[in-house]
Amino acid sequence: MKLTGKRIFISRKLTQDSPFMEFSRINNIEIIDQSLLQITQIRFSYTPQTNWIFFTSKNAMDYFFAQEPNLQETVKYGVISHSSANYLLRYKKTADFIGTGIDLLNIAKDFREVLQNESVLFPQAIDSYQTIQKQLAFTNTCYNLYVYKTVLKTDFEIPYSEILIFTSPSNVEAYFHKYKIDSRQMVVAMGPTTKYKLREFGVLNVFLPKSFDEKGLLGAIIQDNLVVA
Repeated sequence: MKLTGKRIFISRKLTQDSPFMEFSRINNIEIIDQSLLQITQIRFSYTPQTNWIFFTSKNAMDYFFAQEPNLQETVKYGVISHSSANYLLRYKKTADFIGTGIDLLNIAKDFREVLQNESVLFPQAIDSYQTIQKQLAFTNTCYNLYVYKTVLKTDFEIPYSEILIFTSPSNVEAYFHKYKIDSRQMVVAMGPTTKYKLREFGVLNVFLPKSFDEKGLLGAIIQDNLVVA
């Protein structure tokens, strides 16, 4: 697909330093960056004391640390990607485990080897798929702490876009409640879980990035970096 002059929809709000911004200016591409979700904080009053805290999203970090949880100085942190590790630094925390690639099952396996028999807390959305914790050993004590919830938006308008980039299963669901796609459109899923959700709506030709960040997503729409799902 020739990219010049096309329109790209991505289901998240981009910052001005996003690699998509410079790419769009150079290639005369219009970017529609809009989350299709309404996110609401869930209050919690007790923080389980564990050896590890594992974050699967930036939202989990934001809504967890916003409530000033009581944490042990010795607690260790796990994240699913290098971009998440960089985001964690905003809270003056350093990741002790960083997942590689986009296969959550492999990331869970790698974390399980590092975790051994220690305990772990998962701040998360109330509708989380809990992919990582489902792969841990029965000897691990896991706590799920709900810190936010998502509600699908209905009052949005997305103009026809030749490239659609979905960053979560919930964004897929919101989009397909309102729109359909056709064979002219290229579809990118941020990871396997989002890809499976797209398949529920009959979208089989889906591309995956090589990493859980915007650089990886951008690479997925450049022909020589495509990874066919």
